[in-house]
Amino acid sequence: MIARLEINRLHWLLFVLWQIALVFCTQQIFPVFYNYSPRLDCDEFNIYANSSECSLSKKDVCKALEKCELIRVDSDPPFHSAVEEFKLFCDRDAYYATVVSTVQFLGVLFGTIIYGHLGDYFGRRMVSIFGVSLGILCGVASGFAPSWPWLAAIRFIVGSSIACVLVVFYTFICELIRPNQRVFLRAFFNWGYARLIFTLICFICNHWRSAAIVTALVVSPVPLVAILLLPESPKWLISNGKEKEARSACRKLQYFAGDETLFNEDLNQQSSGHRVHTMKDLLTDRTIAKRTVVLCVLWFSTSLSAFGSDLNSGNLAGNFYANQFVSAAVTAFAKIFVFILDEKLPTFDRRKLYYYPQILVIVCYAAIMFLLAFVKEDDCDEDYWANWAGWKVQSLPKSTIGMGTCSLLARCGALLAPQMAYLSSISRWAPYGVVVAIGCFSLVIAIFFLPDTKGVDLGDMEKKDKEPIN
Repeated sequence: MIARLEINRLHWLLFVLWQIALVFCTQQIFPVFYNYSPRLDCDEFNIYANSSECSLSKKDVCKALEKCELIRVDSDPPFHSAVEEFKLFCDRDAYYATVVSTVQFLGVLFGTIIYGHLGDYFGRRMVSIFGVSLGILCGVASGFAPSWPWLAAIRFIVGSSIACVLVVFYTFICELIRPNQRVFLRAFFNWGYARLIFTLICFICNHWRSAAIVTALVVSPVPLVAILLLPESPKWLISNGKEKEARSACRKLQYFAGDETLFNEDLNQQSSGHRVHTMKDLLTDRTIAKRTVVLCVLWFSTSLSAFGSDLNSGNLAGNFYANQFVSAAVTAFAKIFVFILDEKLPTFDRRKLYYYPQILVIVCYAAIMFLLAFVKEDDCDEDYWANWAGWKVQSLPKSTIGMGTCSLLARCGALLAPQMAYLSSISRWAPYGVVVAIGCFSLVIAIFFLPDTKGVDLGDMEKKDKEPIN
């Protein structure tokens, strides 16, 4: 399989750079750590005297603490968070923690729009270098934020740089590798591995300030290598009529790759045939418009469910870090499994690739919702069967969600995800109920309206089904 992909040393470098860049993108789930709420109690009385700790929601704990003059905070939590440092424990203060993560996702939405246009206008390389470098600087700066409003403002810029990686840098990478290597890239250099690295950094640092600094600095090889080794994308240069610069870029890439035939097909393309498409083109005929709506619904619901459940994972019973490591590992290896399944089973089409995992998501999260809503918890021991079952069940569907991360509608869905995590402070089962409802809705939409695209040229599919709007 590797031989068929014709991977050379340039491609391996690009694969590694993408994996490193994904570590920066996993800052989208940094709220799991910097919004971690430590155990609270009262020095004057035990608020857990008449009920088990796990049976109390955060709202119940805060209500009990209203009568307390001296609140006691766990001195040795698994992670020292911004919530602990800025005392964002209850009521309006607790919602401020949600605001910080919401503002960060708002930055991702803003960056998706802005950096996408900048990348098309100024080129992939320079915009990627600028966006990632700015993200590194602001990531480090967020580790020195003196208050939660400052943290929110800086994380907004970090969020916009995350979008630069997802939109511009990913396009840059894809234009420098072979088309048949893209599925391999997404399968073997993926979000799961990046999340494992990110979680390991947080485990070692054990404090939100040092973790913010280290997770930013670990991405510094990306702009450095891009400046020293990589030229602009030949495809972008050709599409913008810069054929001389394109030939120079191709020679540099061919020398580095050790392959004189690399990008020769791109050089034979004519820039005069290039046309810039806009969102208006999506509404030019009924078929494309209908498919656009279907995909927007699926991406929105997928992203909301993915990030909503991710941000709520810090509220699960059991060991905090074990939950995060298992979730990341399952995501990483499941992507490889899906890739192998897609390669070895021709009958496993794209619709089944969505249907079966989505059904698994619905069943698993419905099971978690049932455990949290109807099963009485006798204690908070990690070995208690309901806690253990909930943790295991959540790990199963992690690989099936988050596929639409480069979509504008996915960004809108992610923007609402922190509000889902906040629901757990009111009722522990509520976020999972939202995931189940959204999952059922998107599954119905997919069954009735999603076409299969395995082995199909999307350009030919568009020509065949074109139906102009009168």
